Amino acid sequence: MIHNIYIDNYRSVRNISLNLARLNIIFGPNGCGKSNIYKAIHLLSGAASGQLSEMLGDEGGIQNTMWSGSNGSNQKARRICLSCETDDFEYELQVGFPDADPFNPTLFKLDPVVKEENIWTAGFKRRPSSQVLKRKNQVAFLSNIHGEKITHTDAIYENESVFGQLGEPHLYPEISHVRETIKNWRFYHEFDVSKKSAIRQPQIGFRSPILASDGSNLASAFQTIVEIGDIELLTEILLTAFPECSFFCKNDNARFMLFMNRKGLSRPLETSEMSDGTIRFLCLAVALLCPRPPNFIVLNEPENSLHPQMLPALAKLISEASRYSQIWLTSHSHELATLISKHVDFQLYELSISNGQTCINRM
Repeated sequence: MIHNIYIDNYRSVRNISLNLARLNIIFGPNGCGKSNIYKAIHLLSGAASGQLSEMLGDEGGIQNTMWSGSNGSNQKARRICLSCETDDFEYELQVGFPDADPFNPTLFKLDPVVKEENIWTAGFKRRPSSQVLKRKNQVAFLSNIHGEKITHTDAIYENESVFGQLGEPHLYPEISHVRETIKNWRFYHEFDVSKKSAIRQPQIGFRSPILASDGSNLASAFQTIVEIGDIELLTEILLTAFPECSFFCKNDNARFMLFMNRKGLSRPLETSEMSDGTIRFLCLAVALLCPRPPNFIVLNEPENSLHPQMLPALAKLISEASRYSQIWLTSHSHELATLISKHVDFQLYELSISNGQTCINRM
């Protein structure tokens, strides 16, 4: 379980520490920084999977993601700092601009550079004796399985985390554990429900205990729950959301497609005929009730495009999923939070914006 997430100098978020419970709900108006916190947490996962530079590039580069507000001085922020504290470890990542080198001119002057990267064993308040990874720029000191301190110099690529460059991971079990833990966090922000999206088309099916982040394997992930998951709970949730409807999957020459039976219709509806809201709710239900629940799920405004009548089913779905996974949920809907509170306790944060800076209030 994650106990704390710290974010410094990332977009509108400057120096925020968040203590997490089993279920965490974050409210706030548009533009207050909810998505920025979501993206910062996602960036930690990107570092573990070797996609740090790519993800920062998708956001417009480090020059656009670095805090640019006023901090009371003329100095501009030069580093983004992200860290998390869990039951087992503390991980910290500091990313900044490359140092100017007049002897090696380059056009990549705004590439993100990992300035520092650290891992400590949990419970020792970051004592030097508990540190299993200490990195500064391209020099890293790692503790191996024999308790020896191994030095890596120059071989570390400055634009990415150590995680994606670690050879012989079996020699560094603590570091490998951190990497695999963070890599397995799951993020669901948007599902492509356009008319030509993969969700609406027949897909080659194979047993899928995890729904893809874009929902593209919805049909096979749904059928996986039917065969080896909690089909009773899935059926109950869907019946609450869609009264007098039922869903099933067909396999046509290894191509899977999801169908919906509705009372009063003489034939089932194909996925291509379902409404955007129906498909989005199906994706959420399958993602949260998958047979292989992750330790941590991050949901960004799951109520989008859903009719208010579906919120009771969504509230029950989220509360049931929190029994198996820690959840971080951003939302605009006070009604959704009220409905969730009928099932389970949660930690509530409310965000606001002041002088371009995200402010947080623990409720």
